[in-house]
Amino acid sequence: MQLERIQQSLRDAHLDGWLFYDFRRSNPIAYQVLQLPADVMHTRRWFYYVPAEGTPTAVISAVESHVLQSLPGKRVQFRTWQEMQESIHSCLQTGQHIAMEYSPMNAIPYASRVDAGTVEMVRSFGVEIESSADLAQLFITQLSAEQLYSHREAGKRLIRAKDALFAQLGQDLQAGKDLNEYAVQQRFVALIQQEGLQVPADELPIVAVNAHSGNPHYEPTITDHSPIKRGDFVLFDFWATLPQADAIFADYTWVAFAGTRAEIPARHKEIFEIVRSARDSAIAYIRERMAAGKYAQGSEVDDVARNIIAKAGYADYFVHRTGHSIGTVLHGNGANVDNFETQDRRTLLPATCNSIEPGIYLPEFGVRSEVNLLILEHDVQVTGVPVQEEIFPLLA
Repeated sequence: MQLERIQQSLRDAHLDGWLFYDFRRSNPIAYQVLQLPADVMHTRRWFYYVPAEGTPTAVISAVESHVLQSLPGKRVQFRTWQEMQESIHSCLQTGQHIAMEYSPMNAIPYASRVDAGTVEMVRSFGVEIESSADLAQLFITQLSAEQLYSHREAGKRLIRAKDALFAQLGQDLQAGKDLNEYAVQQRFVALIQQEGLQVPADELPIVAVNAHSGNPHYEPTITDHSPIKRGDFVLFDFWATLPQADAIFADYTWVAFAGTRAEIPARHKEIFEIVRSARDSAIAYIRERMAAGKYAQGSEVDDVARNIIAKAGYADYFVHRTGHSIGTVLHGNGANVDNFETQDRRTLLPATCNSIEPGIYLPEFGVRSEVNLLILEHDVQVTGVPVQEEIFPLLA
């Protein structure tokens, strides 16, 4: 546990303390910030209060007096619910402002881990509760130099696998071979693995042809898939990590046409250009903010991309957030680029990773273009390069 860093962060945020609470692993953020074992199950409620100055206090059940032993500070045991409330109250002072895993109006559900009843109880002690959403990011989303490298390297290898797949598909189309979404997905997995990367067994790449590409989370299966023929439009969404502890995912989406460049329909080109513009405008906005000495909020960046698509007349066909946090899991707990599904006003902090993936999903086909951003100290680095600038023709 990084006690001094937590306390300094509280002072920087002008907060009096941080009250962590968990019941049966309902608050994974508390486990991450406090660096508690991920594989231990506790059956009773526990609290851990870290003041901005002074000694922390663990408030634990007498039934499980062994919990939180790795954490510094005082230990107070309770037997009854009355003793529990008295013990928590004794840690706090009327008028204090403290952080908890709470999000006003549940605007950020990823940060809303404390139930309403517990919030009511703590407020009854005369304290104000602030969201820990931005505080928590300092401890659960910022990446080490090794993790930044793992993301960059995974990105390079993923693009090589994609290039190899596209070359093979072009040859197969030229030769008139039968292709289908599922078989291509399995081939893609093999190529990614040949690059020394790991693909989650329950989250395989998406290969979606024509109308299926208009479904953002379509997944082909061995029994439910469609053929890929000359003249078809195909979306590829793919991700992987290096095979090492704490490696960071890379996650990209490309679109291709099973034909020549001259055969790509004008309608598909039009939609791709709108999506590409939304993608690039979002990245440019983050860079502009950083050039001005400020970091962007996820909701602001989502607004930029969404407005491009809305002005083109396709607002109703952009049905998901612009991007998500990326970490050791594909969808991380950091700030998402989102003012649509959620109101994520968390800051895109340096040493974090996000996807930028606007899309337009029509009944006949859908277009998504996805890159990843490493937010650095003064700029951003786009990974998954070269970035897709046009629909890729699988036939020369």
